[in-house]
Amino acid sequence: MAVSKKDTKEQPKKAAPKKAAPKKAAVEKGAPKKTAPKNAASQIKKEATKPVKTLYLSDDAIDIEAFDKLVNADVPEPKAKAKVVMSALGSSCPQFKQPKVTRDNPKMAPPANKANYITELKVKLSTQELTATWLDGTKNKWLCSPNPKLTPKGNDVVGYKCGPKHTNYSRDAMAWFTAFKSRGMVYGFHNSQRVGIGVVSHGCVRVRCDNAKTINQNSWSGVTKISIVS
Repeated sequence: MAVSKKDTKEQPKKAAPKKAAPKKAAVEKGAPKKTAPKNAASQIKKEATKPVKTLYLSDDAIDIEAFDKLVNADVPEPKAKAKVVMSALGSSCPQFKQPKVTRDNPKMAPPANKANYITELKVKLSTQELTATWLDGTKNKWLCSPNPKLTPKGNDVVGYKCGPKHTNYSRDAMAWFTAFKSRGMVYGFHNSQRVGIGVVSHGCVRVRCDNAKTINQNSWSGVTKISIVS
């Protein structure tokens, strides 16, 4: 049977179903709402309340005279028969405030006698005892005044050495200053302030005038060991 042209016409195509638009996710109950960023004033307030680290300055940077009046004034003076009056030390170890700031010839230097010099300086903080050990085996034990909280513990070597007229930046005398090498000119052994049981420094190791000079003149920069222990 013949197929008519009418029967061969293409049937109209059905339109494709439209895709439904995705639904917005529902906000969960109890979910925190986004808030606008805090204003600058509240942010500054928050920063201001953060704990600040305390910066401890060394004897080289503080007013030592004011520090002693505040911290060491109540420590009684020892009753010694042959007590050396500090003001009588004169040019050998100038005491207290000086007319001007003096950096008295800081330099790395050998000892006066290379055949016998101080090989180690050991400070025991709890007993305020300084032991100087010499090349020939001799040991000297001297009273010193460090600070158990601020004097840096550990090992070091002697660094810069200064003369008797040396001062810090507040004009406080620091006669015969002998530095801890790793600390530059910040910590060291010196005289010019009170030394005694119960007396503390602000980090340096205070020693008596004759001991300060002995350390300075008989230690070897870069060689003499320093040991600070509890």
